[in-house]
Amino acid sequence: MRFKKSLKAYGMVFILTCVVIPLAVQADVYIKQKNHTDEMKFMGQTQPASDEIFVTWMGKDKARLDHGEDTSIIIRLDKKVMYTINHAEMKYAELPYSETGDILAAAIIGSDLSDEEQAQAQKMMKGLAQMVQPKVSVKETEETQKIKNWKCKKYIMTMKMMGTTTTSEVWATEDIKIDYELYMTLRLSMMPKTPGLDKMLEEMKKIKGLIVLSTGTMSMMGTDVKTTQELLEVSEKSAPAGTYKIPTGYKKEGK
Repeated sequence: MRFKKSLKAYGMVFILTCVVIPLAVQADVYIKQKNHTDEMKFMGQTQPASDEIFVTWMGKDKARLDHGEDTSIIIRLDKKVMYTINHAEMKYAELPYSETGDILAAAIIGSDLSDEEQAQAQKMMKGLAQMVQPKVSVKETEETQKIKNWKCKKYIMTMKMMGTTTTSEVWATEDIKIDYELYMTLRLSMMPKTPGLDKMLEEMKKIKGLIVLSTGTMSMMGTDVKTTQELLEVSEKSAPAGTYKIPTGYKKEGK
């Protein structure tokens, strides 16, 4: 059901805008990032350490995020549409998109639910939006260091969301030149409209430039889990043909 798919899309878009941090320049930008999570022991269960690779392509009015080999999200601001793609099943979902629109609300309206079920889903999503409302604080420091070939500055970021608190040491660089005005316009347009979003993005503007390295500790019900986000590569180049299109042969959900 498309409504269920939209919940996964919400998380992916959040990563795309707030963690991967896409760039907006005239040429396409390629970003490759690795996220590592240490082994976690919780309620008698052990979750092994994991590594995830995120690849982002960003054009002037379009973007794509590949999460491993199974899932992709394509945002086409020129067409006011967002696609979530399941490569394993060769299927995709299509959601209407606007700069101020609510993706989750659009997903409910466009789903196969009855009017009564849609009303119940919208009520549930209102409560969910309040629950997942992120609270972020960023503190700039005077500490600097060179990471790879970039001069970076240190920030301390604290994020509270869904009963978890993550404190991160963030290193960002302004050596990678971007069109910040266009970048912020696209970043704002890519986020679903949720309570507290504007405050969160305003706070994150304190991090100047692109995040090169972030190490954090997530605290959840007495358990601490360490995470690392690392920028592996960033370059300007032409995106391969078809990057911002639905692959041939894929079927649309609901058909």
